[in-house]
Amino acid sequence: MDRLILKGIKARTVIGIHAEEKLAEQGITISVILHGDFQNVIESDELNTGFDYVDVVDTVRSFCRDHRGNTLEHLAHHLALHIKETFSAAKVELTVDKPRYTGKLEMEAIRFHVER
Repeated sequence: MDRLILKGIKARTVIGIHAEEKLAEQGITISVILHGDFQNVIESDELNTGFDYVDVVDTVRSFCRDHRGNTLEHLAHHLALHIKETFSAAKVELTVDKPRYTGKLEMEAIRFHVER
């Protein structure tokens, strides 16, 4: 099975358990891997037989903009399902990074990864 990898999509959402996080959007970074059969696009070299990168990125950003929640786990799970259904992917892997507290906590990343 082939994979299309879209790494480091910048998006904004309202997410978190702390009161100040619920008041304003914050930046997150999302990477998506879409698994599927790419033979048609490989043979035809036509975009309409594969995944349109722009559509996937727009879908990710739109979903995140409209999302309101507490945890990365919840966001990642529902976004992965949404992408899988919207683009009829065989499987979707999704990683969400939330950089807001990494400096404060003196750590490199706050990250959650799902496969659906």
